[in-house]
Amino acid sequence: MTESNAATSWPAADEPEEGVGQVQQPPEYAEAEFERLINELEEALATGGRVPFSRRLMIEEERFLDIIDRMRVAVPDELRQARQVVREREQLIEATKKKIALSLSDQGLLEIAQRERARIIGEAEAEAARVRAEADDYSRQVLLDLEERVGKALTIIQNGLDELGVV
Repeated sequence: MTESNAATSWPAADEPEEGVGQVQQPPEYAEAEFERLINELEEALATGGRVPFSRRLMIEEERFLDIIDRMRVAVPDELRQARQVVREREQLIEATKKKIALSLSDQGLLEIAQRERARIIGEAEAEAARVRAEADDYSRQVLLDLEERVGKALTIIQNGLDELGVV
C-alpha cells in the first residue's frame, strides 16, 4: 500500500458508519473530497509505467480500483447532503406556516393572512423546486463527469491488459 493509500483508507469495522452518530459534513467538504479523489486518480495514472514502444500505460490495479470505490461512496454522500438541505428547507417552511396561522387566527386577521400565506407558500414552493432542480443538475453533472473519467480510466486499464495479452 502506498503512502497516499494509507492516508485515505476505509474506516475500520468498529468505526461508526458515516452519518451514524457523526456531525453532517458541509457540501463543500463532499465536493472537496470528490475533487481530491479525482486528483488522486489522475496522480495514479501519471505515476503509471509506460509500456516500451507503445502509448500504453501500466497502473497499479488495486490502487486504481480502491480510488474508484471511494469515488462511488463520495457521490452518494453529495446526493444525500443535497437532499438533506431540501428536507431542512421544507421543514422550516412548514414550521413557519404553522406559527403564522396560529398567530393570525388569534388576531382575527385569518382571511387576509390566508391570501398572504398562499403567496408565501407559492414562493417557497417555487424556491424549493429551484433548489431541487439545482441539486439534481449538480448531481447529474457530477455523475456524468465521474462516468467520463472512469470510462477513460477503464479504457487505459483495458488497453494495458490487452497489450500484456491478459484477457
